[in-house]
Amino acid sequence: MKINRLDYQDHVFRFTDGEYVMSHVTQYQLDVRVLRLETADGHVGWGEIARKPLLDPAMVAPREEPLIAALVGQEVAQIPVHARNLAADDKVFRGLAFGLETAYLDLVSRREGLPLYAILGGKRVDHVPEYYSLSCIDGDAVAQKLTAEATGWDVVQVKLGTDDRDADIHRLRAALDTLSSRQKILADFNGALDVDESLAIISRFDDERIIWEEPCNSVEMNTQVARRSSRPVMFDQCLENMDIITGVIADGHAHSVCIKPAFQGGLEAARAARDMCIDAGMLMRIDGPWCGHIATAVCLHLAVGAPADLLIAGCDLRQPLVLDEDWGGTRHLPGHRIAPTDTPGHGAVPPA
Repeated sequence: MKINRLDYQDHVFRFTDGEYVMSHVTQYQLDVRVLRLETADGHVGWGEIARKPLLDPAMVAPREEPLIAALVGQEVAQIPVHARNLAADDKVFRGLAFGLETAYLDLVSRREGLPLYAILGGKRVDHVPEYYSLSCIDGDAVAQKLTAEATGWDVVQVKLGTDDRDADIHRLRAALDTLSSRQKILADFNGALDVDESLAIISRFDDERIIWEEPCNSVEMNTQVARRSSRPVMFDQCLENMDIITGVIADGHAHSVCIKPAFQGGLEAARAARDMCIDAGMLMRIDGPWCGHIATAVCLHLAVGAPADLLIAGCDLRQPLVLDEDWGGTRHLPGHRIAPTDTPGHGAVPPA
């Protein structure tokens, strides 16, 4: 079956607090490109290009457009091959690869009358815990913000690493003093530290609630931190491909890994990573960058395929965004639990 049309539409979402601050980037708006795939027999699938936050949409979008146009008239079944090639060719195009593959799998699962999770290996749970994420804000405001918004969440992520280490210590102590004894804290530096800085900060805290998320920006450095501190370290954006993920799991120093389909080349690659974690008994988190309705739903379809005892959390990746409408695909349940819909495909469709 040939690709009859492959269109795209651009959407811009604002951040609720005006900005979202991480150690490596401050985001003021989110530019989302949605793909609409249509075959000659009228079947349709929707995808979303989810780019890394550091990529400038104005620079990347023009490079994506001829690649999208070149697929019209080709066999739809070849889209996964094109997506894999794009992801392998240039990291800049991994978001595009994710979007194309997502549109293809949405089309296939809609055509078969199945929810997306059914063709991603099925589901092991009906819903997953959602974590709350706190932008890197002034330390004195941390307690107030968490008290107002993070009560009752099982997992709370606190962004760190934007300024000096004393400020990070202040933020983290405020979070520990505010949150309950049962809440887990992801202390997320987004790779801002070197090994010695990481060890110096970790040594200041002896609290089982803390998981140290991506303190350094490489696998080798994060491995040193995990080995030398003997504290739980979550490996995140340093996990750029399956070979790296395989090595980290085999090495055994990581407490947990974060699986992000948009960064790792697409859903099939992320599914392989998820299943590898399951086989190894490795704790994991499944989500992505802040993104729109479609990518949020897609990541949840992957997350429900992980067993409850190995999945730390998922996320509504629209969490810090101003949303004027809901495209479907994501269900919010009591107790800060989230789930994908059970309708055919991923369930998220832009309004007509």
